Amino acid sequence: MFKRFSILFLAGLIALALSPLGCGKKSEAKTSQTVKLQIDYDNESRLQLTVDNGYQLWRLNPIDVAHGALTDSREMAEYNACKIVKMDDKHAVVSTSYREAKYNVHLARLVKPNGIWTATEIEKIK
Repeated sequence: MFKRFSILFLAGLIALALSPLGCGKKSEAKTSQTVKLQIDYDNESRLQLTVDNGYQLWRLNPIDVAHGALTDSREMAEYNACKIVKMDDKHAVVSTSYREAKYNVHLARLVKPNGIWTATEIEKIK
């Protein structure tokens, strides 16, 4: 029994050595990490009032909010590379990439219709 196991084990090692992974080629599998952002609804309501009074109008632009969320989370992204990939009245997704990573920032209008955008999660794909 031990001899049979040894032969099968050795055959497996040879097969692995001859496979593309055993030749030093990198796997093309991508990894994804999603971070749910903490949201303070009282703070979001205060920010909405600020915007209603004519201040911080950038919070009405999903690209500005997504770029700010990436910066706050210490992820690198160039502003001009940020693009809206999905958007409706309540939700938006802004995509960008930096070096070897791609980011999808998910946003929602939590306070009121046509109100400020709030980043709810950041998905990082390598």
